[in-house]
Amino acid sequence: MASDWQGFVRWVRANWYGPDVPVLSPRCSTLVGRAQVANALAERALLPSDPLPFLGAEAVACELSREAIYWALLALRERETKSSPEGETSSSAPDSSTLAALWSGTTPALIEAAAGGAEAAERVHRDLVDKSFADFAELGPEQQAATARRLTAFAERLIEPLAVPQRARDLAWVRRVKFVMLALVVLLALGFAGRAFKAEYDLSMDMAPSASWVASSRYESECTCHSPEQSCAACPSFFFCTEKESRPSIVFDLHSVRSLSAVVVDNRRDCCSGRALPLVIQVSTDQTHWKTVATRKEQFDTWRADFPTEQTRWVKLYVSRRDFLHLAKVRLLP
Repeated sequence: MASDWQGFVRWVRANWYGPDVPVLSPRCSTLVGRAQVANALAERALLPSDPLPFLGAEAVACELSREAIYWALLALRERETKSSPEGETSSSAPDSSTLAALWSGTTPALIEAAAGGAEAAERVHRDLVDKSFADFAELGPEQQAATARRLTAFAERLIEPLAVPQRARDLAWVRRVKFVMLALVVLLALGFAGRAFKAEYDLSMDMAPSASWVASSRYESECTCHSPEQSCAACPSFFFCTEKESRPSIVFDLHSVRSLSAVVVDNRRDCCSGRALPLVIQVSTDQTHWKTVATRKEQFDTWRADFPTEQTRWVKLYVSRRDFLHLAKVRLLP
């Protein structure tokens, strides 16, 4: 049993927290986000979904990718210094480093990996460092397009390792949401099952089968069951029917004083359900003094009336006007 519990705990931890993922500082996450936005805009300028109204989009894409590379290199420096209290303090302020300074301060292996080799890294360096948007705009159209493609691809590969932790944390968050949703579904299912079980248990405690009943009258042209029965072949839709009279009623005798906390009433099944309104439930220990415990004024097929537990022997159901009264079933629950 202990091993099963430990296995369950491990499963919960894995699904709640996800795998161990590196944590970026808030500052580093902000810088990575800036790099991603800038390079995404560069890609849209380079490959627009709709034709642009003016020329020069490739030069704009170059400058946007240059900006993306700047933010990515700054994020790399932030990630390397985040463990240092001094570095964390300095990175919270606006950074004045130039692209050239950031490039020279970045591990060459990282730059070469993103560029695709030392020679390609040198080519990207020539494209970027000490250049401005004006320099890109002065390039020929074919050279602009080629430079934009190189810089956009380089920026994307430079950003990718920085974006992995954020994506991993996003996936961990999705797993947490799924786990919470699964837990809620399980809890709801248990709640519905518990309510169904309770309702079934309550009905198993019904005192009506052992209680005798007497209606205030009997309508001769309609069938009726014999007390204490509440179902019989002759009457499939109701078990008694009174004449049309003032305050028609049915009284149940429990034969001893018992606890009563709920009455469940099934209305006539085939028609005329409105005749059972307003339906009043009363209790008594002497058949002289009656206490009203529930009243139903709205239409119903089945009505469960719950009330504070009463000590009673007799239970009366009546309609507080002139009409017929006929019901399909009455259950008396302790």
